[in-house]
Amino acid sequence: MDKTSDYASMKYPETPINLQANKSTAEFGSDVMADVISDMGFKHVFVLPGSSFRGLHDSLVNHLRNHDPEMIMCNHESIVVAMAHGYAKASGTTGLCVVHDLVGLMCASVSVFDAWVDRVPLLIFGGSGPQDPARRRPIDWTHTASMQCDLVEPFSKWTAEPITLQATVDTMLRANKIASSKPQGPAYVSLDLGVQEDPLPENIEIPSADLDRFQPPAPLAANDDAIEAAVDMLLAAENPLIVGGRFGRDVGTSEVLTELVELSGAAYIEDRAVVCMPNMHPQNINGDPTIRKESDLVIAIDCVDTSTVLDAHNKNIRGREGQKVIEMSLEHLNPNSWSNAGGPQAAVDLQIDCEPLHGMGQLIAALKTRLEGQDAQLKKIAARKETLAEAHSKLRQAQKDKWKDNWDSIPISTGRLTHELYQAVKDKPWMLPVRNHRSFPEALWEFTESGQYLGADGGGGVGYGPGAAVGAALAYKEQEKFPVAIMGDGDFQMGSGAIWTAVHYKIPLLLVINNNNSWGNDEFHQRNIARKRGRPVENAWIGQRMAEPATDYAAMVRSFGGWAEGPVEDPADLAEVFTRAVKEVEAGKVAVVDVRTAL
Repeated sequence: MDKTSDYASMKYPETPINLQANKSTAEFGSDVMADVISDMGFKHVFVLPGSSFRGLHDSLVNHLRNHDPEMIMCNHESIVVAMAHGYAKASGTTGLCVVHDLVGLMCASVSVFDAWVDRVPLLIFGGSGPQDPARRRPIDWTHTASMQCDLVEPFSKWTAEPITLQATVDTMLRANKIASSKPQGPAYVSLDLGVQEDPLPENIEIPSADLDRFQPPAPLAANDDAIEAAVDMLLAAENPLIVGGRFGRDVGTSEVLTELVELSGAAYIEDRAVVCMPNMHPQNINGDPTIRKESDLVIAIDCVDTSTVLDAHNKNIRGREGQKVIEMSLEHLNPNSWSNAGGPQAAVDLQIDCEPLHGMGQLIAALKTRLEGQDAQLKKIAARKETLAEAHSKLRQAQKDKWKDNWDSIPISTGRLTHELYQAVKDKPWMLPVRNHRSFPEALWEFTESGQYLGADGGGGVGYGPGAAVGAALAYKEQEKFPVAIMGDGDFQMGSGAIWTAVHYKIPLLLVINNNNSWGNDEFHQRNIARKRGRPVENAWIGQRMAEPATDYAAMVRSFGGWAEGPVEDPADLAEVFTRAVKEVEAGKVAVVDVRTAL
């Protein structure tokens, strides 16, 4: 009988034992697959064990010694993909994960959709088959399909079902290149169980020494004539507005974006659920309710949905009279008719297809050239910047004053929660992988550069938060950053198992639950529709509230091995509780604070 490991003797990191001194020579198909994964540079692979990739699992452990990549085990496939999603955004690399065959991929599908809408590079491998019917166990007949990738093909950038080892090697390299090339997205590849477990065939070509020849291309530049046309429109505008989008999660964006905003004298606001440049910059007037309508030129850069940027859904979809629109992005290179993500086609006057950061650099260079010696234009820009600075100051003060009346209220306001949490972490090298976007208060948390907040989930799949936060926290551990996440109680419940993974792999994280005991977003919708129909809003809570009993989140987290406090119900207690939580995270722990908040 095989000897079973004694769990009490396990050590971290999880290191295989009883292996030969040197790395073993590849003997089976899955050994070659594991070698290709390692040679592609992956440090971690997020997994939930499944028999359909038992060959690859063995190769990762007993051939590669669970090192480059190290397996990070999760307890649900949706968490597996969400964790790879968060890691990819925080690390600036492609995330890697492996899921079980049909049923595993079904569970993972909502998270694949999130990553696709979010344009995040993921390489997803799924065990499959065996395609040879003679090799199938009874359960394999239930768990095989003629085209397993059809489950996620509509919302993946690329999918494939290779049936030989050589095809698998070539496909893995191609999938990684496609996922990592902008516009980025998830690529899914099935790994046949028979191909994994068979001995190596003769004449297999493994291009390990030439992997630098399988890299993504250089950034796509903008057309020079289009850049000059954009400069013409910008210099002719009286009240230009620049809107920054997805690239706010990338470190380095704010430096280039701020230069463009300052050089042009344009007002600046954020697209939904992003932070691209310092929110206390005097030209940043994010939250101004009138600026979209008052601007005679809007430049939407890397935005998810330009119609939303223009406040044009269901009304001014063809544009406002006298308002010009420039759209700079790669969205039009990644069309897909299966989902309506991205909204309707906005009416734009100038579309510039390019890698947005590179295109901004071109625009800055052209604008500098055109402004040389143009004293009147420079004076006009300086005056506009002074006006914007005054508007910025008044707006930020008003946003702070908004919370005065309920500063000490019980249940706790989201403004007070955010303020106290920021005070506890502001002197740390904090990063915010996850936050509420509807209830996150402007001006109470200071952002100084892009990359400090990783943006929303992409597709609106609830349950993204915990997995994404832990995946990002793993990347931030390697960067010596301090990760802090804020999420709703519903989001936390659906992905709470991610806390076990964080504790097990010693991934420090401070997570705060914005707990209103309700599916608050939907209760908000029920109140609105009741008002429209003249019906009682007092019934909006039915089918929404998570109470009687209320979940004891602190006990749940402790059962996973984490540190937790709550529910915190008095705002006067927040500062002390957050101070204790910060100390736990600095000691390498996972700390969760449950805060009872108002709807």
